Amino acid sequence: MRKENPPPSAAPASKFFTFFETKPLVATLLALTLVMLIWNLPPYYQNLLSTTRPCSAPTPHVNNLNTNNIITSVNDSAVSLSYSTEQKLSRPKQIDPNKRVFQSYGNAAALFVQMGAYRGGERTFAVVGLASKPIHVFGRPWYKCEWISINGSSVRAKAYKMLPDWGYGRVYTVVVVNCTFDVNPNADNLGGKLMINAYYGESQRKYEKFTALEEAPGSYDESKFRPPYQYEYLYCGSSLYGNLSAARMREWMAYHAWFFGPSSHFVFHDAGGVTADVRAVLEPWVKAGRATLQDIRAQAEYDGYYYNQFLVVNDCLHRYRHAANWTFYFDVDEYIYLPQGNTLESVLKEFSDYTQFTIEQNPMSSMLCLNDPTQNYSRQWGFEKLVFRDSRTRIRRDRKYAIQAKNAYATGVHMSENVTGKTLHKTETKIRYYHYHNSITVHEELCRELLPLSAKNNVTWYNKLPYVYDDNMKKLVNTIREFEKKTIGDVPVFS
Repeated sequence: MRKENPPPSAAPASKFFTFFETKPLVATLLALTLVMLIWNLPPYYQNLLSTTRPCSAPTPHVNNLNTNNIITSVNDSAVSLSYSTEQKLSRPKQIDPNKRVFQSYGNAAALFVQMGAYRGGERTFAVVGLASKPIHVFGRPWYKCEWISINGSSVRAKAYKMLPDWGYGRVYTVVVVNCTFDVNPNADNLGGKLMINAYYGESQRKYEKFTALEEAPGSYDESKFRPPYQYEYLYCGSSLYGNLSAARMREWMAYHAWFFGPSSHFVFHDAGGVTADVRAVLEPWVKAGRATLQDIRAQAEYDGYYYNQFLVVNDCLHRYRHAANWTFYFDVDEYIYLPQGNTLESVLKEFSDYTQFTIEQNPMSSMLCLNDPTQNYSRQWGFEKLVFRDSRTRIRRDRKYAIQAKNAYATGVHMSENVTGKTLHKTETKIRYYHYHNSITVHEELCRELLPLSAKNNVTWYNKLPYVYDDNMKKLVNTIREFEKKTIGDVPVFS
């Protein structure tokens, strides 16, 4: 049967309805395509602008839409858009297999461990602490100082650092940070705080900031930094550690309290060596105002040279910088002595033009005594019965020293190299010290080797070393005993 064409009047109507059915679909698809392109533009530009992409890694592909994947249905297009978005958000970040990650755990050594901070004068401050030794050996850490007043104003100064342990440090080394401002930052006495920026290296981007010191309103007193000072003489003791003998500490303290006189003060630092017996020996002197005992046992957490001796003496230097005219540094097995009838006042007056002077030692045996049956050695003091001195000459021996602390910026165990002024070394005819090495931890009888009475007048060789009789300290023992009893009363007997 022959098919007939539709009536002519029906064709225009059919085209009309087809037009209105197709145009919205095309418009919708174009709109969706545009949306998809815009959606993918930001990652594209981020990849173009990225400067951190490794050269050896392949460039990640942008998940742009392919025009062949466009769905002709409006609903299907919406589903495709949703799926594409979800896929992009959940896609894991691509990791360059050639970029290695160094993940750290725990701490090795601190950038700075503060022990103390002190005002040293009108414009200057000192911050004393420890720092990682490798950082200072192989790097260039540095510091900045800032004073922030209570009223909100601030002034800055670049710090000067000193490393006074001269390479003796271990994991930690000693650092003294000096902050000297152009003017007194607390001239109005409103109070404020000293802030320190500690930088890891030359870059200013990585640093630690901490408050080193605070001054309360009205606390600044300029007279503290000018003579007359509170004491004539100050003793700064190194770290006390080990199994110390209370008897030896008793003798040492009584002798030097007499030697330096009433205008003197002794600062001890307990690094674990002050037992109950040693504390009992020192306590009467503490109550009498003649001594201070500081607990520094926490220093054991920081591995430094010999229980952080350099740290301790520097803290003592700056803590008491303007407390005395002269500050002495020596150990508790060493006794200062004035030969040929010198007085301490006359000697120090002669040395007054010097910032510091060193003291030569008389090395004593810690076990040789006379075989004298008339002596009861068990009741005698250590320096009363140890009377044989090593007589070798022209050999280098350790020296100890005294310093005018107001002219020192940092110090050491045997002398300071950070001072203003001169240092005197030829002092042996004026002042010396007797060194009873290895005696401070002996609790049993010290006289372990007895020499014949003839040794008084002869040179005695013992362990290939020459010894001569020297009773200068023995002659003073009765005077010291009387002084001790008069000053603090009877003292229990300790071993």
